[in-house]
Amino acid sequence: MCANGKSRLYCPMLIKLPLSTYAVNMSYVEVLDETCVDMDHVHDSFEICFCLENRLAVNAGGRYHVLFPGDFLLIMPGTPHNVVFEPDYEKKYILMIFDLPYIGVDEYDEANRPLVTKINQLSRLELVARGGCPVEKINEIVDKMEKELLKERMGWLFLFRGYCMEFFFHCLREVLEPVTESPKEMSSLNLAIEIKKYIQSNYNKKITLEDISDALHISPRHAQRIFSDYFGVSYAKTLNLYRMNYAKNYLARTNLTIDEIAERVGLSSAQAMSRLFREHERMSVNEYRVMQKKRMLTKQDSLDITGL
Repeated sequence: MCANGKSRLYCPMLIKLPLSTYAVNMSYVEVLDETCVDMDHVHDSFEICFCLENRLAVNAGGRYHVLFPGDFLLIMPGTPHNVVFEPDYEKKYILMIFDLPYIGVDEYDEANRPLVTKINQLSRLELVARGGCPVEKINEIVDKMEKELLKERMGWLFLFRGYCMEFFFHCLREVLEPVTESPKEMSSLNLAIEIKKYIQSNYNKKITLEDISDALHISPRHAQRIFSDYFGVSYAKTLNLYRMNYAKNYLARTNLTIDEIAERVGLSSAQAMSRLFREHERMSVNEYRVMQKKRMLTKQDSLDITGL
């Protein structure tokens, strides 16, 4: 900790940062200033050294790095490093040390943990990765971390861990290539809702259950089962319901032909739409259109009278 005791953020606890189906172990985070004396050292953990204010000099990986607000270094395990002691230069910086948990070969599928894979790939290629992100945003996160750590109100550790994750990701996204989650990671999604969203966005196309299952990387049978279990209705019935509701809107508000409306709602023909419409509404397409036109005229007449 700083010699003058100015540092308010100091947390040497081991905190697991949950990341989807795995976790990163954060073992230390602290805000420091120019009064801190560092030593040349090496450890088997990753370290983020982020400059918050003024200027920060760091020896790492055999190189002398000068950081300004928003600059940071991601120092790989086994890399000798130290923050250069410069008492004449005021500074403020944050250090975070974290580890990727060891998982046995039989349990660890790297393809299913893309973030861990990316970090491991980078550590095999680099000693130090340099990046930068908006210092204003990081200062906001640090302020929140300090408040939670000092007050320790109900739920403070949960919120503190969330702010640590936010800082962690703001840095990593600047030094890692974009991470694409594998299809297996999508098991954490509410797939029933995703299927419903897909139907909402594509009802006007000739979509099939296979199209949806391909988009979500699951089997058609699985897609049908989870949708029916969640909503209590089949995918096909839901798709037809969307099409009918939009068709009713076109019938009531436009003069489009039945063929034109059928095409707009993803049906193959006017005959298919008429058959489906009678099945759902217990009346013909033309009967529904006439009924709605009468209702709209009656409503308009009522408004005209009220206006008088």
